[in-house]
This record gives sequence, structure tokens and C-alpha cells, in this order.
Amino acid sequence: MTECTLCGAPALVQWFRRPTPTERSDHVALVQAQRNERAALADPQQPPDYGPLPTEAETTVPVYACAEHAITLDAAAQVHAADCTAPHPTDLPGCSCTPEPAPTDAAPPAPVAELPPHWAQTADA
Repeated sequence: MTECTLCGAPALVQWFRRPTPTERSDHVALVQAQRNERAALADPQQPPDYGPLPTEAETTVPVYACAEHAITLDAAAQVHAADCTAPHPTDLPGCSCTPEPAPTDAAPPAPVAELPPHWAQTADA
């Protein structure tokens, strides 16, 4: 079971923040090591192409909290700065950073495929 990052109680909520420079370096090193292992096992005639390593904008770190140390739901829906103090008790239910704004140009949802008539749920089911 995941624990609150502040007190160790069972976590009830989670949000994300950007990694610190050390966390980011550790993450990139781990990803590179995994790539190296897979490349060593791959066909040398067709080496894998993994593309660029993850950037800071693509990387987040989970933050867990118990009910007592949770931030607001609106704040939890955003990505926080690497140096955000949440879930520090003096800032709750807020935090010390300005979270990243939510994306505004969300892609439209994919069209829903229509099921065949014989797949429709009946009242007897």
C-alpha cells in the first residue's frame, strides 16, 4: 500500500509534480540503462530506435497524501513545481507553487464506433 509522503499513513489521494534536478538525472539514467539492456538483446542488424530521452516537460513524480495532508481537488488536478511544498501542513489545503495550467487545446474525443444491433444490451440481460 502506498503511504503519505509526509506522515506514512495510508495514502488516499495522489497528484503530480515535476522532478527535482536529482530525480530527473536519476530517471534519465534509469531510462538509458533500460535502453542499453534492450539494445544489447536486440538484433544488431536492426537496432531499436527509442527516440530522445524524456524531457522535464514529459516527466512527473507522484505525490501521495492521507486525508489530513491532502491538497484541494482542483490543485491535485494540475502538475506542481519540483520545489512545491505540498503536502506541508502550513500550506494545506494549498501549496507553495503556482501549478502548471491545464492544457487548453485538448484533442476532440475519438469517434465512438457503433456496435452491431445484436450486441445491444437487452432488458433481459
